[in-house]
Amino acid sequence: MSAAFSYAQKVARSRWRIRREQLIAAGQWKPFVPAQPVRDHVNRLRAAGMPIRALEKRFGMSAHHLDHLLWGSEGSGPSEKVRTETADLLLSYWPALDDFPDASRIDSTGTRRRIEALHVRGFNLIAMSRACNVPSRYFQKVANAEKVTARIARAVRDVYGLWWNADPLDHGVKQWVADRTRRSAERHGWYGPLAWDDDTIDDPRAVPQTDALAPIATEGPDVAARWLMGESVILGAQDRKEVLAYLFEWTQQTPEEIAEQIGMTPGSASMAWERIKRQARKEGRPVPWRRVYALRDRDLTKNEMEQTA
Repeated sequence: MSAAFSYAQKVARSRWRIRREQLIAAGQWKPFVPAQPVRDHVNRLRAAGMPIRALEKRFGMSAHHLDHLLWGSEGSGPSEKVRTETADLLLSYWPALDDFPDASRIDSTGTRRRIEALHVRGFNLIAMSRACNVPSRYFQKVANAEKVTARIARAVRDVYGLWWNADPLDHGVKQWVADRTRRSAERHGWYGPLAWDDDTIDDPRAVPQTDALAPIATEGPDVAARWLMGESVILGAQDRKEVLAYLFEWTQQTPEEIAEQIGMTPGSASMAWERIKRQARKEGRPVPWRRVYALRDRDLTKNEMEQTA
């Protein structure tokens, strides 16, 4: 176990003890919660391609720790209750692409869209397969599969990150090949990189951003705070991130509930939350965390809402 992980565990335990003492003092300590919502969420994680053993390893659980939650053990059925801290830990998590083991088979939507977008740029499958270090014959199957391995998805993502605004001729693609590839992409009706946002390209419900008219974000200050206070405003991209960060950090809502409020899938909302935390670490700012035990018995004032948003 690394020193950094050990330190993180100590910090987490310290926070947990402080929250526990506060809730006991307030008469609100609930050590157990119903297991079914947690079981349903874990099964959604498994369906998305996250193996149960990898999930246990990620959270420092012992092997087969979650078996009793899912299937029961020693002749008894699945558990009816689960520890509150375990429930909060699992319900607040949705895997980012880098979280999946290499062999996990995940939804191919983002991979397919990236391949199609690079076609629009003029990169053919042979060029992409070489850059991804994948045999071209196998890469052809990847481009049309419903699921792909996480290793392939990461390779395509990384190449896409390098080539999305690059000239194919600078990467060994001949002019006539690039022209033919672009014409093929046009016949198929595929969309280029500018039609997709990094936050939504992996979301099966997302639609490409074309020249069609789209709702215009509400003008004026404090749009995120106004939305949180119930005002009917349209969120811009940055406002949406502020709202998402507030809901994840300061409410007890599940990722599914948060995603429904702001018009995203649970996976996209959770990935956006992970990006917000990574960006905070990169910039040396305090990393936000889910304050699920914070008391929320009173309404926030307008000033508090603006500060937290």
